[in-house]
Amino acid sequence: MKYPVLKCVFLFAALMGVFALQGVMSPGYRAWGEGDVVIDLKQRILDKEKEIEALEREADAYRGTLEENYSEQKTLKSQLGQIDKEIKNVNYNISITRKKLEATQLRIEELSDSIDTTQEGIGNNTGQLSELINVVNEIDNKSQLMVFLSVEQFSEFFGEIAYLDNIQEKILEKMNFLRVLKNTLETDLSSSEKAKQQYTNLRGSLDVQKGIAEDKKDEKQNILSATKNQEALYQKLLNDTVAKQQQIEKDINGLETELRKYIDFGKIPRKQIGLFTAPLPGGHLTQEYGEVPKGSITRKYYSFHNGLDFGSKLGIGAPIVSADIGTVKAIGNDGKYAYGRWVAVEHPYGLTTLYAHLSYVAVTVGQTVKRGQTIGNMGKTGLALGPHLHFTVYTTDSFKTEKRWFGLLPLGASVNPDDYL
Repeated sequence: MKYPVLKCVFLFAALMGVFALQGVMSPGYRAWGEGDVVIDLKQRILDKEKEIEALEREADAYRGTLEENYSEQKTLKSQLGQIDKEIKNVNYNISITRKKLEATQLRIEELSDSIDTTQEGIGNNTGQLSELINVVNEIDNKSQLMVFLSVEQFSEFFGEIAYLDNIQEKILEKMNFLRVLKNTLETDLSSSEKAKQQYTNLRGSLDVQKGIAEDKKDEKQNILSATKNQEALYQKLLNDTVAKQQQIEKDINGLETELRKYIDFGKIPRKQIGLFTAPLPGGHLTQEYGEVPKGSITRKYYSFHNGLDFGSKLGIGAPIVSADIGTVKAIGNDGKYAYGRWVAVEHPYGLTTLYAHLSYVAVTVGQTVKRGQTIGNMGKTGLALGPHLHFTVYTTDSFKTEKRWFGLLPLGASVNPDDYL
């Protein structure tokens, strides 16, 4: 058989290769035996998500009862019982985070498998496309007259042209298919990076939660050591602590009342709703700014509340974020007095925000923070009846810190945070 006929056979084989490759290298293609692995991965991810949902429902139900029972703990038994409940709540958070880590790891494996398959598909399709283009170029190098004179039958001439047209059509299809594969690859690579970052963030959250759980265990042990598990010693410790807390709050209230008299409102933003983002995402308001109503449980400690209090169903460990861009001005730990663990962030327009009663501080002094960036976790340190965030807004030119026997105390002229949230 002469060369033109062989060429037609080769063209036909190449065309069949295109069809075959189109079938096996589609975006959803997996090599033989890999399909079960992919299905298994997807099923395991779904199972983990169901486990997370069930655990979150269980935790939410428990947190609801926990939040309702927060009040002054007037006996040693009730205080220790409250700490045990808080530890249990933190352990729920730890369990949920571990499940999320497992689900994220499976997602990373799924994406890695998809990326490998797509990259293989791009390589194979690119090679096949190159071969087809070479065949077309070879035919294009011969004039139609030469092809016509070399065929044995007139029908072969039109048959070869038809094959060429068909291949050119498949080249366009293959190029479009490659674009789909490359788009799939870019999407998977982006998703993989996000999943890896999420995994890193979850690992960090897990470490923080474990640290919080250890702190609560230490708190319980310290109470037992100080009271020798005796109610009388606990009552003495409680009364002494309350007396000191009341004096500290009286001092704060007196100093800040004077500072508020000298606020220069021309140096701070006018009332602007939305200037700040919520410092406790998903939280709810538990105490307003201003005069404390008579009869309130907190009235015996202070008559004026210099900020807003927020609670969260997540309890101890809920993420606290910076209300806006700024620089970490100061960090302190007042132990069981005043603000407990706290962070102050200075913003570029004359306001400084305070985040108090934290269980964990995630930033350092001088660090630049973004709007919505996590700076710590909600806690119950300092003067706090239950886990919450105390959020104060000071004028920057009035803000200062003073060293006291219990730690570094933040002070300043406060304004109503509601004016900017």
